Amino acid sequence: MAGNGGGGPTVTVPVISASEEKVARGQYPAAVADAYHRVVLDLQRAYGLTLPAQWTHRQFLTEYLREDMGQVTVLVERLYRLYEPVRYGTSSDWTPGDLVGLLRAIYAEPAMRDLYRPGVRSLPDERHRPPAVGTDDPLGPRPPGFR
Repeated sequence: MAGNGGGGPTVTVPVISASEEKVARGQYPAAVADAYHRVVLDLQRAYGLTLPAQWTHRQFLTEYLREDMGQVTVLVERLYRLYEPVRYGTSSDWTPGDLVGLLRAIYAEPAMRDLYRPGVRSLPDERHRPPAVGTDDPLGPRPPGFR
């Protein structure tokens, strides 16, 4: 769920619910990785970002997060700090943090929240797009060039 920032109904954000469930089952690495991937996809949709076929996470953080995104830039950098050791390190490198609280803050931002608010913005139909090769990710396909 995400706050509504204006007293209206609460918006349900699937990645937050999925992350809560995975964390509760002790699947912290999967929760972080799936959440980070979904946030990157949603940022592209919310802010009209187009990533090149081959991009890096650091490039994304430095070249594609913009001042007009407000607090999202700081929050996504914090999410990446949780993701990097999960993706590239070992369990001893993980820096467990409040993943769900961080996601709630990201999706409290109007552009991100509105992706999931009925009737505000039409979403692309991702149900018919296959998941990335080698994954059965319920959150959908990864961006082109995602590593």
